Formats: sequence, C-alpha cells, structure tokens
Amino acid sequence: MADNADTVSADAREGDAIPEGAVVVGIGNSDRDAECLTWAGNSAQRSGSPLHILHAHDLSAELAAIDPVAGNAISLGPEGDIGNRSLLEQTMAEARERWPDVPVTGSEPFVKPEQALVDASRVARLVVVGVARESVLQKFGLGRPSLAAAMHAASPVVLVPMGARTDADGPIVVAIDGSAHSAAAAERAFWSAKLRGAPLVAVTVWNVEVVDGMVVTTPDTDAWRQVEAKYRAVVDKIIEPLRAANPDVDCTVEVLHGSPAKVLSERAADAGLLVMGTRGRGGFTGMLLGSQSQKVLETASCPVMLVHASSDKETQD
Repeated sequence: MADNADTVSADAREGDAIPEGAVVVGIGNSDRDAECLTWAGNSAQRSGSPLHILHAHDLSAELAAIDPVAGNAISLGPEGDIGNRSLLEQTMAEARERWPDVPVTGSEPFVKPEQALVDASRVARLVVVGVARESVLQKFGLGRPSLAAAMHAASPVVLVPMGARTDADGPIVVAIDGSAHSAAAAERAFWSAKLRGAPLVAVTVWNVEVVDGMVVTTPDTDAWRQVEAKYRAVVDKIIEPLRAANPDVDCTVEVLHGSPAKVLSERAADAGLLVMGTRGRGGFTGMLLGSQSQKVLETASCPVMLVHASSDKETQD
C-alpha cells in the first residue's frame, strides 16, 4: 500500500504527460468532482482507454485572492509548494482502487483551467468536465473552463450536470439537423451505442414551417406529414451509412415538433447520454456557444457530449 501511495505522490509531483487517447477529467475541489470522475472512469474502463486526471492552477487568480487583512493566503503544500497536491493524489489513488485495470495518470499544470483542458484535448479521446446548478430554477450554468472546453476542444467534450446519472443505462440520444457537426455527433453516438450495447435514438426537431403559404400547425395533415418527411430525409441521409456500418446498433429515428432545446432536453430525460454537434466559436475573451447547445445545457438532466466536425468537414456544411 505504501508503494502505491509513493507512486501516486511521485506522479502528482512530476506531472505525467497525457497519454494518447486518454479520457481526461478536469477536477477542481468542487462538489462536481465525484460525478465527473465516476463518468470518466467508467468510460475509460468501457473503451479500454487510459484515465488522466487534470487539476490545473490559475496562479494569477490564486495570487489575486490573497487578502492580508482578511487573513487569506495562497494554498501551500506540506513542502511549501503552491497548489493542492493532496487533492490530485487522493483522486488518483481513488481512481486506481475503483478501476484497477485502467492506467491512471495525473497532472497539475500552472495555467488557467480552460487552457489546460483545451491543450489536453489535442491528445485526448474525450474530455470530461462538470456543470454546476446555477439557481433554484434548476438551470445549469457553464463555468468558464467548461465553456472554453466545450467550444475549443479538439476532442469531444462530455459535460456532466450536477446530479446527472453516471451509469451507462438508458438509450443514447443524438440530435441531428443535417449539419456537418451533427453528422460528426451521429458518428460518435453510433460508436458509443455499440460500445455500451445501448439503443440509439436519432432525433430531429422542427418548429415553424410553411407549406403552400400557410404555417403548419395541425398534426396528421398532409402538410404536417410533408414537413416530417422532409426532416426525416435529412436524418436518413446521415444515419443510413452509419446503420450499414454498425448493423448491431438498434437505431430509431424520431421527428419531433417544438422548441429544439426544450424538446431535446425532455426527450433525453431518461437517456444515458445526449450527443450534440456544436458550432461553438470565439476567443477566450468573447466566448460563444451555439444557441441551442447552450439552452440544452441549461436544463439537461443527463450527461451531454458536444462534438465538433473536423475543419475539412465543416467547410462542407
């Protein structure tokens, strides 16, 4: 046991390089760490991937928090080092105990958490971060690191809302709108469904459509069916090649009506995972996320995976 503890301590001090294809989970001494670790560890075990635990320190923020009058001071380790090594050491030890067959590494870079997560995504298979409850209305707010990761990460990002399920039960729901980003999301959703042995539900949502100069409002009419057929064709164009390549995945298509964000959140209420493409763009000083993705994340009750299309596919969008 002592040997294992010494190994963990050495790992945390030196800061391991992030293994290629690792599941990277960001921690920050918050009440969301446990759920994020559970989701990431289970994902690493299912996929046979390494698990890397990332605890970044924004040194400028920690220094700015020092208040001599109030007696606040920067956090120092037992040897006078800056930071909270014990958190990383304890988390790595817990991960190794819970998933003994999963290689576990960790690092504590002294950069802003958002930059550390984006840098990690360049070699990661997946980045996992938490989403906090924002108000008594049970909406969720994206902190700056989570938002930056969702927008700029090279790999898919899983956002785990507080209180979300961390098991692999339930269907995987993927949102499709015909864009290159949603096509990338569908490809990832098929891969995840196959890995989990879970059913996959491909959902597309329409809100306002006009047929023959009239707004379509009445279900089970010719106009309504015409609109549904149009949207189903968009989904089928993306789904059919993936179905052919993954015959073991049970995939159904649903064409739903309403506000896209509201409909997706409600449809994914019992899902194990909601997968979405996102067009999120922007610099760290003016970050933007696709409006529908942002709205879904405010009310999602299950983990949400955000996927970007590669740049060459995006140009075809």
